[in-house]
Amino acid sequence: MSPVSLYSAPQENYLEHLVRCKEKFNIIIPIFLHLSERIFGIQKNAAQLKDSLEKMVLFHDIGKLTKKWQENLGTNKPLPSHSTLGAAYLWKILPEGIKEPISFAVAIHHTDSGLLGDNIERPDVQAILDGISDHIGNIIWNNETNRLDKQIFPEEAKNLTINDLKEMAKGLRIWAKGCGLLEQHQKRIQASLAHHILKLCDISASIERREYQKKDDQDYYGGWLMVEEIRKYVENKIKFNIL
Repeated sequence: MSPVSLYSAPQENYLEHLVRCKEKFNIIIPIFLHLSERIFGIQKNAAQLKDSLEKMVLFHDIGKLTKKWQENLGTNKPLPSHSTLGAAYLWKILPEGIKEPISFAVAIHHTDSGLLGDNIERPDVQAILDGISDHIGNIIWNNETNRLDKQIFPEEAKNLTINDLKEMAKGLRIWAKGCGLLEQHQKRIQASLAHHILKLCDISASIERREYQKKDDQDYYGGWLMVEEIRKYVENKIKFNIL
């Protein structure tokens, strides 16, 4: 059988990217798991928290599997937002108390590219305007997704709808604002930690992407600098673990 032709970036196979993300996660999570247990207040069920964080890393880009995202990749056409679909899927499958900060982290994981906007407030409207749903609100996936293993593209993800995006956004607003200031602060820390773990895995698995390359000697502040620091950090952890 021919390999699945799905991509997470130009010249970057989607499945290969997931494999690299999983490798980075296995290196990074021992460093952050104990801290995550305390921040999330889940000392008694570390396995559940670790599993949830791993799902965050594996499914954060699931929105790239839409028909329109795959068709527009590498063209001059704008790419539809993808992060909210991964967030909505995680919102559906993860337990209460964990799903909220993780879904938030996934929804905003491209804020460094200026892609926040309606990701939190109106992801359902955004999806409709992006043209990634049909007339009854079902998400339109690329046909190649039919060849993916269910562990990579589960049935719950395949059945995502516009309403799921709307319900996630409503739930996140209640989660973020429906409490006192101290609890709000704790929730921000939870989301920030999940976001940090995700970005370490995602970026260190994607360092060959063109947008992560230094343009010239005068490019002092481009995204390449953040990527270079993350690459060094993860590589140092690999060396430390080997030694």
